[in-house]
Amino acid sequence: MSGDVTIFLVGVIVLLLSLFAFSSSHLRKLSNWLLFSKYAPFVTLGIGGTVFLTNVFHLNVADFGEYRFILLILFATIILLSFFTIRELLSIRGLAVLLLVCSKAMLDNVYCEPIFGKNYFVSFVYSVIIFSMLIGSMPYLLRDFLDFLINSKASRMILGMFLMMYGILLILIPLRKMDCLIR
Repeated sequence: MSGDVTIFLVGVIVLLLSLFAFSSSHLRKLSNWLLFSKYAPFVTLGIGGTVFLTNVFHLNVADFGEYRFILLILFATIILLSFFTIRELLSIRGLAVLLLVCSKAMLDNVYCEPIFGKNYFVSFVYSVIIFSMLIGSMPYLLRDFLDFLINSKASRMILGMFLMMYGILLILIPLRKMDCLIR
């Protein structure tokens, strides 16, 4: 997939997230699903862990590829044991893993491509990386932040407007090549 398509799709996802952020009922459903669902850890950590293990399996020699089977067994054991030992807020940790894996894929798609406005996209992806490292190490922060957003209409509107403007910006970056937007 080209870098322009990646930026456009991420812009659409951010725009949809902004619409999601405006509604307290949708945020409450997300919060309940992440915190109380029995299946949420299997979805988030299952998908994120599978993609991570696939990346570990395809390591080349320069990236510890000669130890990839040891690393694969070690990380698969950690992922499987986490379902039994640290069940509290595991779905948020799984979401962090999923965001980190997706961030790597997004950065790989735009690497070395001369795209106008690529800095806006890369800045957004690095913000997602910082956010996912924060919620991965301290998952209660996302729980508290979602509770704060559910109870504060002004904060929901500010976050929704910011995400909406950034999503529109990311959608317009690949469309700049069209003649109608240049003039």
